[in-house]
Amino acid sequence: MADPALTGVLVIDKAKGPTSHDVIASLRRLLQLRRIGHCGTLDPLASGVLVVCLGRYTRLNRWLSGADKEYEAEICLGAVSATGDAEGPIRHQADCAPPTDQGVTQALRDFTGAIDQVPPAHSAVKVAGVRSYKKARRGDEVVLKSRRVHIHALELLSYDFPRLGVRIHCSAGTYIRSLAADLGRALGTGAYLAELRRLRAGGLGLEKALTLEQVASLSRAGQIEKALVHPRLALSELAAVELNEVKLVDFAHGKAIEHPVGVGPREVCAVFDAAETLFGLARWEKGALRPLCVLRQP
Repeated sequence: MADPALTGVLVIDKAKGPTSHDVIASLRRLLQLRRIGHCGTLDPLASGVLVVCLGRYTRLNRWLSGADKEYEAEICLGAVSATGDAEGPIRHQADCAPPTDQGVTQALRDFTGAIDQVPPAHSAVKVAGVRSYKKARRGDEVVLKSRRVHIHALELLSYDFPRLGVRIHCSAGTYIRSLAADLGRALGTGAYLAELRRLRAGGLGLEKALTLEQVASLSRAGQIEKALVHPRLALSELAAVELNEVKLVDFAHGKAIEHPVGVGPREVCAVFDAAETLFGLARWEKGALRPLCVLRQP
């Protein structure tokens, strides 16, 4: 049985099939812990890295969810899907000419950088307080606004029409289903997302990930804490600041801390003590660290 005071970050290798919420429900049963949350939803048909926070670390979800992501995807050209993925229903495009290798390479290049993207109708984006996918399943018309996302890299892995394999490094909030559909339109073939595996979220990759079966085994052995990743690694996309004991007392009480080392205007920092215990997050403004999230210490 897990310690009810268990806190930290786990990286789960989610299998295809269950929802991200299903994974959290399984972890609550396995660890006998209620306070668990995930950082960045994976669709049921997607697999790979699902970052999970335990205990008081659930307060970090907002910042961990904002990390860049890396994926491997297989896109099927010559057809479109109502959901944007293999869940369908799928409609094949008649008389579809296979794009050339050069055409595919150019299309991938055109979608690299800052792009405007409309989320899929079958997504968790809220429209008038209702999840978009609920409205879409009812047959209601769903109109979603475009949003700016950043595709840092879009690498061609394989191409054998109608299958296109790519590796994607992108900002948080990027919908790979929308990217697949947009690529299909640009190529004049239509497209949907056939397979998706998340390789990395921020500094946390598959090399740190455990299946639910491995979590169950460690939990039974009373060794689940060995699976927790260090907060410095989990928050590696943020600057790190170390405070002495006196300043940490003030920080824990929500006071701004004068700090001579600037890390960039309004930049968010992870605050540690000398033993690398995470005390929370702060924003550096005008020579002071202003607490954003203070983690109560046991």
